[in-house]
Amino acid sequence: MKSVSEELSNYLNREKNMICNDLIELHLADGTVLYYTNADKTVEYNGNIYKHNELLLQRQQVKINDCLVVDTMTVTVFAKNDAKIGNKGIMLAAHDGTLDRATLQLKRCFFDSDFNILDVLGVFGGNVEVKKCAGLRLELTVKAKTQGLSQEFPRRKYYPQGAYTTTGGKVTASSNDSESCIIAPFVPLKEVLI
Repeated sequence: MKSVSEELSNYLNREKNMICNDLIELHLADGTVLYYTNADKTVEYNGNIYKHNELLLQRQQVKINDCLVVDTMTVTVFAKNDAKIGNKGIMLAAHDGTLDRATLQLKRCFFDSDFNILDVLGVFGGNVEVKKCAGLRLELTVKAKTQGLSQEFPRRKYYPQGAYTTTGGKVTASSNDSESCIIAPFVPLKEVLI
């Protein structure tokens, strides 16, 4: 459940036509943060300038589930050839790994009739993966931080007893006490893609 300010609550209950837009923060692994909006003009919020004219961003609807799932959202970026992330073109940045380990935060910004910000709500956030990159279109998949919950745990398995040594291909000594345990890395099945 999201909590909202009293002013926004009154506005949502009173108005039939609302003005709201997305604010997107793209956090790169090197610490750079890029700010974008799908509004018709640049938005200033919390001292940050969310640019409207560099990229055209479309996103999927956020879904609410009644069970534990890894939420994902697809963000499609349409960019001109001169659109850049830092000093690189955005398509080159997607191909060369600049977007690897990036995170994306999606916020919903509500405005009054004079285009003053009433409130901003956090909607979704997660890790970015490049899904497709070709021509003027870049598709990003944003996976919630809960994606780690679907991995087998623990990553290392503990084999408490039955350690042995071999000499010349034959077992020469074995032990059944806990002092001779093995901790081995987890090796997934061949059918599981890493």
